[in-house]
Amino acid sequence: MDQTQIYVAIRSEIVANHELLHWFTLIVALSLVIGIVVIERLGNTLLSIFLPLLSVSWAASVLRFDFFIHRQAAYLRMLEAQSGSRLWESWKASLNSSALVIPTADLFASAVIVVPTLYIVFGPAQNYFASRNWKGARLYAFSISVILLLLLVSLIFVPKVASY
Repeated sequence: MDQTQIYVAIRSEIVANHELLHWFTLIVALSLVIGIVVIERLGNTLLSIFLPLLSVSWAASVLRFDFFIHRQAAYLRMLEAQSGSRLWESWKASLNSSALVIPTADLFASAVIVVPTLYIVFGPAQNYFASRNWKGARLYAFSISVILLLLLVSLIFVPKVASY
């Protein structure tokens, strides 16, 4: 297998990881919306405890997908440097607009998951805890919120970590 074939195979893998990331995000967003409708109709339900865990799982998978994508891209940059060609990775890195557009788009895409999750943990989940006389409702809400936000904020560091 020559370097061009390796390059194309890795680019295909990156695209597949992007697609999986977007599909998983769509599935989780739809699950949250459907879950909120069910919670609002049924009232206190265990769903209000488990849906936020799905959001944390989503954030962890986004972090993981992003790491794999950046690690593969780092390898492609090395292949480009060895070949002396200017291909996708070096061209993409030369664009200044990506530094503004991508984080802004990511913020809106993440909000589709984060906002409903915060609604659930600080609303219906609190009610579920209270209806069962369970302690730790606020701790649960803050723990889920902090873990979710830490996972998403850690995405900032993925490009540097993946390049090591």
